[in-house]
Amino acid sequence: MTAPVRTVPVYLFDQFALICGLYRIGHLPMARLPYPDPEHLPPQVRQILAGRPARNVFKMLSHAAAVMPGVMELTGAILYKSALQPALRELLILRVGHLCGSSYEVHQHRRIAAAVGLPQDKIDATSRDADGTHYDARELLVLRLAEQVVRKVKADATLFAAVSAEFGNPQTVELIVIIGTYVMLAQVLENAEVEVEDSGGPAQDDVSKLFSHQVQST
Repeated sequence: MTAPVRTVPVYLFDQFALICGLYRIGHLPMARLPYPDPEHLPPQVRQILAGRPARNVFKMLSHAAAVMPGVMELTGAILYKSALQPALRELLILRVGHLCGSSYEVHQHRRIAAAVGLPQDKIDATSRDADGTHYDARELLVLRLAEQVVRKVKADATLFAAVSAEFGNPQTVELIVIIGTYVMLAQVLENAEVEVEDSGGPAQDDVSKLFSHQVQST
């Protein structure tokens, strides 16, 4: 006599998958595109990857070998050469990440924001529209600029005039460039479904060492 076939209830598989970390907000934690084999990448791109921490965003960008070096140079200039105060920069990037629904971007920049001295309440509040509860006047201008530019591309004349009067022409353009850059990165991250590294990304202590020199600029 043949034994009856027993099927595993779906809910048990779901519980097992959650325990093992197989799901990431409803799907398997796997990018939509496979990460390239470094051996098949151009030498310049391999050199860039070898000189940086193993981050999934870098690996995914290496698919676009012709533009990846330029993107890396641009983001490096934003993070290390921009005239904008580091704390304002990180508020801006976090707000863009939240507006674009980019969990990877937010995850990484929460750590950088803490490293440059942003208080936790200000970091957390970037998940919602800016108000005067947590932010001063300059911070509100930056956050509201991000909200308008992400949502409708062109900021209102009144807000734009206030931003340019407060920050001057060079930093106003920097603000817009930073918004555009991190919208673009969020589009890559979300469309490719780039997941946070298995390790959770860089440890806070490591990030703090990298950006500690920027704390005095906040």
